[in-house]
Amino acid sequence: MSGSWECPKPSVLITVLSGREVVSTAWAENWRTLIFPDRGNRIFLYGMPFDHARNQGCQRTLETGHEYLFFLDDDVIVPPDTILRLMNHNLDIVSGLYYRRQLPLAPVMMKEFLGKNTQWITNYQPDSLVEADLIGCGCLLIKRKVLEIMSPPWFEWKCDPFRWPDLTSFERCSEDFDFCRKAQKLGFKLYVDTSIQCHHAGLSIVTAQGFTPLQLP
Repeated sequence: MSGSWECPKPSVLITVLSGREVVSTAWAENWRTLIFPDRGNRIFLYGMPFDHARNQGCQRTLETGHEYLFFLDDDVIVPPDTILRLMNHNLDIVSGLYYRRQLPLAPVMMKEFLGKNTQWITNYQPDSLVEADLIGCGCLLIKRKVLEIMSPPWFEWKCDPFRWPDLTSFERCSEDFDFCRKAQKLGFKLYVDTSIQCHHAGLSIVTAQGFTPLQLP
């Protein structure tokens, strides 16, 4: 009988999503510092709507037998050990903490009340796990079993009134919030590790302290 030290570690498919096919220098430098699990593989998905890309990442995870799927967007800069720290939680769905790139300035995590009213979670304990109803997918780890239990498509962009004419206004949502609602209906809980402080970088970098313009050469 094999000893526990001989059992393979969980594998993770690291999926980078790029809507522009171009990344900032800050993101590229950050990518070089990331610590990847021994059994982690990497793919880049671009040139398609984000919900399609995320669904492809889910499908590839199931096809290749990975135990985890990690989403990293091309505008989210994360601490080097982010993937390992998220995996160590052994949670079904867990995200790092990053802020919106627009006002109101708030972490991308929300509480939802009666399926209608939402509120940004701004009063949270630092360096803790915060349970939320809606979280972003820019730095998100998902266990394989979530994808197996949830019927595809896992992600759907529900902001187009022509594509979704029957939805009431509060149900229109981005593909990441759509995934969160589906996961919750199946009984999964969603968490944000507030100790994993990420930067949300576009024309400026966004942190809890506000907006900082990117420095041009």
